Amino acid sequence: MPDIPERAALECLVNGLIHRDYLETGSEVHIDIYDDRMEIYSPGGMYAGTFVQNLDTDRVPSKRRNPIIADVFGRMNYMERRGSGFKKIKSDYRAAVNYLPEPEPRFYSDSSSFWVTLYNLNFYEKLGYSQPFGRAEIMNIISVSSCSAGELIKKMREAGLIEPVDGRGKGKYQFIIKPE
Repeated sequence: MPDIPERAALECLVNGLIHRDYLETGSEVHIDIYDDRMEIYSPGGMYAGTFVQNLDTDRVPSKRRNPIIADVFGRMNYMERRGSGFKKIKSDYRAAVNYLPEPEPRFYSDSSSFWVTLYNLNFYEKLGYSQPFGRAEIMNIISVSSCSAGELIKKMREAGLIEPVDGRGKGKYQFIIKPE
């Protein structure tokens, strides 16, 4: 499984280049990769001067600081002509097979900087956070019938690999994480 959803990482990198403040001389877009996350820094805060952490990122209108650069990236199919990248980033995380609600992407800005943190979904899964799953998820991931998915669940339970998850709906399971 990818550590970070590919489309989310691409969207963040492209946005870092398109929306950065090129008038800040000596500054550059930074990408720092750690075991548990990737951080992308871009010079220049939000174009409207607001702080992203105070906004509903599902409703931020698209405003382009550098429309010519945005047009070039659009022609190369690295971005759409309109729309909010925040929604795309979050939706790519939520569509990941190993999605967990805890390490959602984080956005932060001040008057002269913008940061996004993309969390490594596999790192958090190793710490014991595991996404509940059932027959439907197994059927979707490995393309098997409902009966085959049920048999697989039965075998994993008998082997002590999974356990039922209370409060997440009937027939939901999670992997048992054993300390190393």
